[in-house]
Amino acid sequence: MKKAIIKITDRHFQDGEEYEAELTTSGEFEITENGCRVVYTETDEELDNCVTTLDVEGSQKISMTRAGKYNTEMIIEKDRRHSCFYQTPYGELIMGIFAKKIVNEMTENGGILNFSYTIDFNNTPASENELTVSILPKEEV
Repeated sequence: MKKAIIKITDRHFQDGEEYEAELTTSGEFEITENGCRVVYTETDEELDNCVTTLDVEGSQKISMTRAGKYNTEMIIEKDRRHSCFYQTPYGELIMGIFAKKIVNEMTENGGILNFSYTIDFNNTPASENELTVSILPKEEV
């Protein structure tokens, strides 16, 4: 695994409103046989230093797991809906995730992951989300 600076831009649209948040943190990444893996520690107070891992398979599938005080497992797969377990400071949820787009531009020198997906609860749309994850190896910083 290579050490990296990871910048995450999270945009979501809910009830006609657009929200955006950014996080810059340190982490690690590697190119794998099927794509890449990105690992970082959440710095948000509510997530209490949970470790998030993105396992990316080409431009088709991302498995996002969060381990720590709040455990989460999300499968984001292009053109497929998955029911996923999501734990928050406020309780546990089962939600539907449907990926509309996954762009994987990762190389040994870092790169960008961009993916958009919808979230639903009991088949009722809740939000549209877009994440952009930029990875820059620390050697280049």
